Amino acid sequence: MWLTAILVFVTVLLIAQLVLVRLMTPRFAAAERLSGFVRPMHGGAAAAGTSRWSEIPSIDRAMAGWNLGRHLERLLDAADAPIKPFEFLLIAVVSGLVAAVIGLVAARDSLIVVPAAAAGVGVPFLWLLLKRNRRRDAFTRQLPDALQALAGALRVGLGLNQGMAMVASDHPYPISAEFARAQREMNLGLGTEQVLLNMAARVRSDDFDLAVAGILTNRQVGGNLAELLDQVTATLRERVKLKNFIRVLTSQQRISSVIVVAIPPILMVVLLVGMREYSSYLVTTRIGHIMLAISVVMQLLGIYFIRRIGAIEV
Repeated sequence: MWLTAILVFVTVLLIAQLVLVRLMTPRFAAAERLSGFVRPMHGGAAAAGTSRWSEIPSIDRAMAGWNLGRHLERLLDAADAPIKPFEFLLIAVVSGLVAAVIGLVAARDSLIVVPAAAAGVGVPFLWLLLKRNRRRDAFTRQLPDALQALAGALRVGLGLNQGMAMVASDHPYPISAEFARAQREMNLGLGTEQVLLNMAARVRSDDFDLAVAGILTNRQVGGNLAELLDQVTATLRERVKLKNFIRVLTSQQRISSVIVVAIPPILMVVLLVGMREYSSYLVTTRIGHIMLAISVVMQLLGIYFIRRIGAIEV
């Protein structure tokens, strides 16, 4: 009961901290927007990131020293999540504490607190990774049409900046959001090359890396950029066709992996409902908890290896 009370108190405290931070954030909105584009005159990453990752300078320095804030910032940018890294860490900690309290109340065993807390902390990170992957896949699907529109803009006499503005205004999300952000960076004084490299770092798409490499090479050696973009677009469309063909060929393996992963939880529910005396040892004894934890780890390893086997790079 004391442990439950402490966990509830810490959870409420972190929720209050998160609410206060969100209320104070609008006052620093302008400084936060400029902090990503203005390079510091003196000092290291911590000087550049004042109020960039949190509203507490000591936490900013700690996150800069561990390089945690920069990695989380890139991940949040790639997923287009409008929160700061420290706020996301607070959400993960609160999720872990809530999961630990629920597990402790449900199982009435302190042994379940650590795995439940780990699962609760992992849920926000899993959601963020899924959101990033979906956004990157959507960006990759829209990229050939955007490059074709950019090549058309160059043919009618517009510049690269005007073509990017047309893509930002005429194309759907998320590629329009990325090109609109690129336009804002240009308006704040960044060069075209640095803007394209920033986009490539945020998106982390092999297709877009190919397009950026072609554009940067063309800017250095010269040539017909519109024709180059047409060639890159044709290459990307062929890659999409090949990826879809491989996806069809590996569909049986992917469905088999889903079935293999779904069988143990379904079987566990069936045993708990139909043969409770036989299966209750798994949820009421320590050896049962250890076996459940081992089975979860083995399931996750199985999912990882099946996905790696079916993931054929094109």
